[in-house]
Amino acid sequence: MLLPLLKRVVSISTPPSINFTEFTQDVGDDVEMCVHRLLQSANWDPHRAATGIIYIDEADKLARRGAGGDGMQRDIGGEGVQQSLLRMMEGSVVTINANKGADGTGPPSNSEGGRRGRNNMTPNQETFQVDTSNILFILSGAFVGLDHVVKRRIAKGSIGFGAAPINGPADNDNFVPFFTKNGEKADPWSLVEPTDLVTYGFIPEFVSRLPVISSLKALTIPDLLRILTEVKGSLVSQYTALFGYSGVDIRFTTPALREIAKLAKERGGGARGLRGIMEGLLLDAMYEAPGSGIRYVLINEKVVKGEIPALYWSRGDGSAFWNEFYAEDNMEYEKSSPSNEGHSSGI
Repeated sequence: MLLPLLKRVVSISTPPSINFTEFTQDVGDDVEMCVHRLLQSANWDPHRAATGIIYIDEADKLARRGAGGDGMQRDIGGEGVQQSLLRMMEGSVVTINANKGADGTGPPSNSEGGRRGRNNMTPNQETFQVDTSNILFILSGAFVGLDHVVKRRIAKGSIGFGAAPINGPADNDNFVPFFTKNGEKADPWSLVEPTDLVTYGFIPEFVSRLPVISSLKALTIPDLLRILTEVKGSLVSQYTALFGYSGVDIRFTTPALREIAKLAKERGGGARGLRGIMEGLLLDAMYEAPGSGIRYVLINEKVVKGEIPALYWSRGDGSAFWNEFYAEDNMEYEKSSPSNEGHSSGI
């Protein structure tokens, strides 16, 4: 989601996200393939491609394949790919050979900026040279276990009987670094340094070519609620349209939506976990409602918690359906109303 937004704001070329696992040292695609895709998305214009963005996902997969104890097992093949990317990220001229397909698709013949080579060339092949000095490389990944590396570096051992060892807080979410305000919970992801990435399994030369290191915070319950209801193509609008094709009107109460967001937060799946929760919640309704006498479907808080099944009403029971829908929403509004809090506290 971040890459299309960045592409739209700065109006520059960027290929679709590239998976780091596609690159290997001996088999698979070469690292030059990412520049080839950037050139293709720039309509085979080397000057435009030279100021584009290359986004590579799953970068953490090149650091290690597994962990044993407190040490990391470095993947030799992944290290080879890192070394192959060093020259490209530092800034060099990459030569791309592009073949024109039988249907005429591919780079234009004798295109401006393209340079035709003299040796080992076929009539349908064009050679382009792209300077990577001004290309922005963005690497991302889940980096599972990196927070433990940060905790081991920050954790301070103490002296005395019953003192926790230095490696003790590695699995403790309530660890406190030396410089932390009272009452604040430390976020290890915001404390990542280049040395932590080296310990994680990246080679120092590769880390030194990444001047900016940042982390994304986990989605909160209000964020998940916005994804459910407000964003373009939200899940609620999708399922409302899906049931609408069968002539069924489905509604979600505000407490139900909040409970769905709470479940996604607890399971740790983020925005992608919302669809799984919605599919499991509406599985019976998607089979029972279409083609039957059911006209209205209501999902309230008790349905999300699994206490009762989804509520159904027939075509002539519209008033009862809307009364039930607004009753729970009005109750939620009264609970959150400031005036109601004042009356309940005796003010």
